[in-house]
Amino acid sequence: MIKKKTTVPRSLASFSKTALQCLGGLTPERFMHEHWQKRPLVVRGAFPSWQMPAKGSRPINKGDVFALSADERLPSRFVNASYELRHGPFRRRQLPSLKSPGWTVLVQQTNAVWPASEAFLDTFRFVPSCRLDDLMVSLASDQGGIGAHVDSYDVFLIQAYGCRRWEVAETFQPDIQDGLDLKILKRLKPEAIYDMHPGDLLYLPPGVAHRGTAQGTNCITYSVGFRAANRLEIADQSFMAHLGGLSDSPWKDPWLKATDRPSRIPARLLKTMTDQVMACLPTRQQVENQVVASLSEPASSVYFNPPHSNAKTLARFRADLQKGCEIQLRLGSRILIAGRRIAMNGEIMSLSTLPKALESKTAEYLEVLAEQRRLDSKYCNAIALNPLILEIFYKMYLAEFIVI
Repeated sequence: MIKKKTTVPRSLASFSKTALQCLGGLTPERFMHEHWQKRPLVVRGAFPSWQMPAKGSRPINKGDVFALSADERLPSRFVNASYELRHGPFRRRQLPSLKSPGWTVLVQQTNAVWPASEAFLDTFRFVPSCRLDDLMVSLASDQGGIGAHVDSYDVFLIQAYGCRRWEVAETFQPDIQDGLDLKILKRLKPEAIYDMHPGDLLYLPPGVAHRGTAQGTNCITYSVGFRAANRLEIADQSFMAHLGGLSDSPWKDPWLKATDRPSRIPARLLKTMTDQVMACLPTRQQVENQVVASLSEPASSVYFNPPHSNAKTLARFRADLQKGCEIQLRLGSRILIAGRRIAMNGEIMSLSTLPKALESKTAEYLEVLAEQRRLDSKYCNAIALNPLILEIFYKMYLAEFIVI
């Protein structure tokens, strides 16, 4: 039986077994089994409406890229034909004309400030959100690109406008060119070459060498990147967070005895000191909490500035929810769930003070908010009717994690 293809399923919770146009008719289950972190995938017409210039709205166009590259909140880079690198933000006059060949401008974390970018990422929600990094957009003039390189993360490369030629090799020499800020391979012998046109998609797992070169002007490529969290940073954060809760009490050993062999460490001293040092190390549960919290950290471009002067009072907040308003996650906000742990923007949310029934109901609301990025009036009215749950969402509102 052939499953019906669709582009973006209505319910994010039900499409792992649905054949998707953007994956060339593969189900997400099959894609993850056969391609994820294993081998590249090319899909022609992954977004078929984009193949006609006048049809199919893209989340970001040429004018948007120039505007985003000037946004000081977003990391942006300019690379010229000699692979010289400059960091933004950039005013429009600081960038060459698209008639001048060999340059590209790249803007990262666009989904943190651009609603259409966040909506576009729903296409790839079959990968756990804790792995999703950002949507990067690159605009290039003819022959523009950043050279042959290797990424340490998974990426979907989607051609939005123009044409880009991708040269790909899974076997390559790792030598890097000297004297450049970018890590560009000295040589790349492509094993495959793809000319990607609007609507085409290329998935590359980590460790595959590739070079993308614009073929003509107004070449715009979207890069959906999936990075793993830095293990050493999480370990350091977990240790320091635990250590911060301990008192630095002085060492005491009134039981210590005189010795004729001072080079020997008394067994009791070694055991006691080892036990005390071990007490300074976080438990597995504490480490898991830190991992979950770290994975929920928002992008560096996202800033929260609570409390804001025009914030609604609790009474007004409740009234708005009862009038049919919706709750939406603020752009850049992240909620992640691991068992009974719920983390939002780098913080573990404590629901344990609630009665069991309310704890379960609140967790349900937060999961819906995490999956759909919104709570409709039905949920909002239920929240407004319960003071304890209302207080939790009101604090999220004051922290600017959600908007009405």
